[in-house]
Amino acid sequence: MKLEDIFEQTHKLPTIPKVVQELIDSFSREDVDIESVARKISLDQVITAKVLRLANSAHFGASRLVGSVNEAVIVLGFNTVRTLVVASGVTGAFVATPGFDRKGFWQRSFKVASTAKHLARLARFNPEMAFVCGMIHNIGEMMIHIVAPEIAVKIDRYVESGGNRILLEDNNIGFDYVMVGEELTRRWNFPDEIQSAVKYQNNPQDQPTLTKLTAILYTALYLVDQEEDEINLSELPASILEALNATPEQIAERWETSKSEPSGLEEIVL
Repeated sequence: MKLEDIFEQTHKLPTIPKVVQELIDSFSREDVDIESVARKISLDQVITAKVLRLANSAHFGASRLVGSVNEAVIVLGFNTVRTLVVASGVTGAFVATPGFDRKGFWQRSFKVASTAKHLARLARFNPEMAFVCGMIHNIGEMMIHIVAPEIAVKIDRYVESGGNRILLEDNNIGFDYVMVGEELTRRWNFPDEIQSAVKYQNNPQDQPTLTKLTAILYTALYLVDQEEDEINLSELPASILEALNATPEQIAERWETSKSEPSGLEEIVL
């Protein structure tokens, strides 16, 4: 199978609402007409319900009942609403696949996203963009499950036994989830910075110029993957620390904060 074969199966490709696509585009722009976007969000009943549910949740502690998207933007802020709508649109674009733990997949993705968001604040980078990047970093894995479910399930079993996912996918399919994810983010017109971070998430040293977002995603993945073990942040490459402009101690502090302060989005979106 070739990478392009996945994207030729148009009937299996996930599609996202037009307003979600517009919000993805807005990450690269500063001249966003917030009122116009709010009106468009209001036309999608499912997404509107999730926005209002979040705005009225205990997580944000609204002092009064929020009854419209416009009010939600005031209570939550445009960036939070945008992140929720994008998260809702992306997660909702993928149908359930036999043999795939969809909920577990997204729970881990949101953990990476929340960690990336806290690291972004430390690195003085856009936290909402970092959150979205963390959320979709391994979206190619789900795509492989959609187009090649039997092979994907077998690979999952080997990974659970300690196998390397990328090597297994390369050997059994001819490409890996990172390549699929990069192509999907390109087709969905995610900002170039997100596309590049997805591409170099496991090999930041190969990026021609290491970006903050790539360093943030790499570090978030390192923290989440090592969560059950004793984390030794001195193992992080000097280039990553330099890109983040942070010390291992500062990163450890943000990691503890991210674990104690979940985003609250996953409970609404999933």
